[in-house]
Amino acid sequence: MSIPKAMALLGLGRQRLRLIPTDDRWRMSVPQLREAIAADRAAGVEPLAVVATSGTVNTGSIDPLVEIAAVCREHGVWMHIDGAYGALAALAAPERFTGMSAADSISLDPHKWLYQPLDCGVLLFRDPAVARQAFAFSGDYVRPLEQDPLEGFAFFEESLELSRRFRALKLWLSVRYHGLAAFRAAIRADLQHAQLLAQQIDAASRLELMAPVSLSAVCFRYRAETAGVDNDQLNAAILRRVIERGAIYISNARLHGRFVLRACFVNHRTTEADVARIVPEVLAAADEVLARR
Repeated sequence: MSIPKAMALLGLGRQRLRLIPTDDRWRMSVPQLREAIAADRAAGVEPLAVVATSGTVNTGSIDPLVEIAAVCREHGVWMHIDGAYGALAALAAPERFTGMSAADSISLDPHKWLYQPLDCGVLLFRDPAVARQAFAFSGDYVRPLEQDPLEGFAFFEESLELSRRFRALKLWLSVRYHGLAAFRAAIRADLQHAQLLAQQIDAASRLELMAPVSLSAVCFRYRAETAGVDNDQLNAAILRRVIERGAIYISNARLHGRFVLRACFVNHRTTEADVARIVPEVLAAADEVLARR
């Protein structure tokens, strides 16, 4: 949802945004990306940037970053990676993020998977001079790019915001106090919890996984055994009942228009015992919902 907002903010208009279909693993389809670029150029429209995702919010899928980077280089297009949720898992599982280093810019949200308070966000540039060129206006003065970057430096000259809280202090203190090893261990545990839940769902005959588990998001749903039952309505009712019971908290997503249950592990306090409660709670909630019908 942030990308259409960015298009509007830049004055490009949401109608200029091209949404690229995904493959069977919920990743951006590179062939269809190529087709979209070719179609725009044939229509006289110049592609500006490709926004890949390293950890989608719904499923945790990681786009094929190496292939997307090759397309961007071939066509001279900026490559941005939306890593708000998932990219920080590269601290613990770098092998899953091959190609991320090719990005021109990456957005990160430490308040998601570095366990920080709201609203700590980071935007990284491969070439900082690009950001300075974009935001270095101060009245009629433009700071030369070759100038010492700390001479006359002000943070508000390199972003959209002016006054702001010292958000970076939270992150800096956390890393200095706990060390990166602690964060890596916590992220690895979250990844393991997601795999553990996926195994437990596979073992439950009335539940089914709805997407591969790439990171810490697990999408699944209850499979009705009675003919004529609307699975979307049933799973929505099950989710409401799970929340009402108060033992666990899960959310939901829509995949190809289907309502699915979603558990996402981004809490360093989660234990295997917590994970083990999810399937029994969902099944118990389902029994209660079906008993009312």
